[in-house]
Amino acid sequence: MDYKKGFNIKPKEVLRTGEIIFTDGTNDVIPNQSACESYGYKYNAATGTCTAFDYDSTLERKFNNIHNNVSGGVTDNGTQNTILNGQQHITKGNNFNNILNGEKHQIENTIKNANVLSGAYGQIQNQGEVVLSGGGFNEALGMSQMSFVQQSGNTTDDTQTSLYTQYITNKFIEKVGNSVIGFEANVIGVNTGIGTGTTGEYGYVQVTGAVTFTNGLASTYYQTTTHIVPYGHSGLHITAVMKDATATSFGVAVTGLAETYIQWTASIKLWRNNIQQTF
Repeated sequence: MDYKKGFNIKPKEVLRTGEIIFTDGTNDVIPNQSACESYGYKYNAATGTCTAFDYDSTLERKFNNIHNNVSGGVTDNGTQNTILNGQQHITKGNNFNNILNGEKHQIENTIKNANVLSGAYGQIQNQGEVVLSGGGFNEALGMSQMSFVQQSGNTTDDTQTSLYTQYITNKFIEKVGNSVIGFEANVIGVNTGIGTGTTGEYGYVQVTGAVTFTNGLASTYYQTTTHIVPYGHSGLHITAVMKDATATSFGVAVTGLAETYIQWTASIKLWRNNIQQTF
């Protein structure tokens, strides 16, 4: 654009907020009212800005919420490829590829590839989680529900190692304050053939038990580990437990063998009873 007669500045760019940035050919400049209006733009005396259009704060949200099928709820900013079927569901934002079916479910921020199959007042807090909700006590979220979470990982020695949720580094199962969570984890480790042992040797253990999480997320576990396939029949003598991964998360931790490369999967079923009183 050429300089208007009598002005040594001209428009350079339009920001996403609608504000016009001017330039003197070298430096960015904020125009005064005369310069702004001479180029055909609107001057806002209250903010001292020159704008090409009025900014709508919902516009960006509308652009970021794409490819959704919403028949019963609200999608927060950044929700994509998500289906809300039923009534009064909420996605907390930056959610991708999820399905909420039923009534008044909520999926927390940044969760992807998850699903509430049925019920009411379900809460998704983990990547790839599948939830069956049992309804709400006093219309509270996640008080009674069953869910499934998949964890996986690799070991190369006999150091106890926490598995990752959906194989996402440093992602584990989120703790829930004031709750008792029953669990059953079916854990399989397979020798990949690197290091000692034979490719295809495996171990299969099942971990069952329960954990309490206090209001401050302190944990107490009770559990048993059963070797579903005895060591003599499978080739690998491995073990697994459910334990804290961080101060706010937990999950399956496995122990393999020295100099043996093992690929692990854990299919975890969780039963949750979350009370509204603190303990």
